[in-house]
Amino acid sequence: MIKKIFITGASGFIGRNVVKRLKDKYELTLLLLPGEPATGLSDQNIVRGDVTRLKSLSGLIKGHDTVIHMAGAVGYQSWRKTLSINVGGTRNVMKKAIKAGVIRFIYMSSVSVYGRVPDLRIAEDQPFKKIRDPYGDTKLEAEQLIWKLADKNRIDLTVLRPTAVYGEGDNKFLPTLTENLKSGKFRIMGDGNQSVDLVNVKDVAEAVYLTLLRPESIGQVYNIANEENPSWNEFLRAISKELDIPYNDRHISYKLAYRVAGLMEFLSVFRNKPPKHSRYAVRMIGQQYDYSIQKARDELGFEPSVDLITGIRESIKSQ
Repeated sequence: MIKKIFITGASGFIGRNVVKRLKDKYELTLLLLPGEPATGLSDQNIVRGDVTRLKSLSGLIKGHDTVIHMAGAVGYQSWRKTLSINVGGTRNVMKKAIKAGVIRFIYMSSVSVYGRVPDLRIAEDQPFKKIRDPYGDTKLEAEQLIWKLADKNRIDLTVLRPTAVYGEGDNKFLPTLTENLKSGKFRIMGDGNQSVDLVNVKDVAEAVYLTLLRPESIGQVYNIANEENPSWNEFLRAISKELDIPYNDRHISYKLAYRVAGLMEFLSVFRNKPPKHSRYAVRMIGQQYDYSIQKARDELGFEPSVDLITGIRESIKSQ
């Protein structure tokens, strides 16, 4: 029976929502970076360490039966940083979990491990694909690593692969999108009829909770998505109306957007700051993806509960 859970990435966007969902059900220990503010988490047991520094984790996981590993480099980051956190950090946490005698390990991965394959129904048995994307490729490597370690050390592992996540507390996707819409420079990629590849953070947190409840989730992988999302055209109209700004229906081809983003990434190296647009974002937005959640429905009882338009309105109001 699961009693004590050690959580990495607890202060992040998804992490805070997972903590909120679990805190009345389990005894939690939250890993925060040294010196990181514990705003909104001070009522929980907090320890300090850095997943990229193995020694800093010494003794912290002892006494816990479960680890939920969510710490990671998200979005556009350098290869060096992404490898250090997503692969090195995952290795370090798993090593310390093994030493501490942990029996259950839940890893927050991403649908990016499939390599952003458009126009294909993708279930969990879809092969991995590297596409020279720092985020997706390192998530892929981390998954391969922890499966080997879990099998060798008999740890009960479950991997969750959400699509892009939005919702209350999001400080990346929605703020950037609203800024671009308000500037009047935003362009819809392609014809805009591709569905929005987003899932609400509350639904992701619920998926984590259901995974803890269901013994049949052990040794399994689950896509976590919302299959009922509207098109980008419908989505952007709703956001524009909520922001009380004119709807901009100007378009840009996927290929051109991808080239422009690549150029921005190249120039960002010399400017020493992140690019305004990245190929990661273009891949995420510009094509039609179809991730099956039938396995999560059947085995976890997972069902997305937050309608995207409703959820985005709530998110805008909370900004």
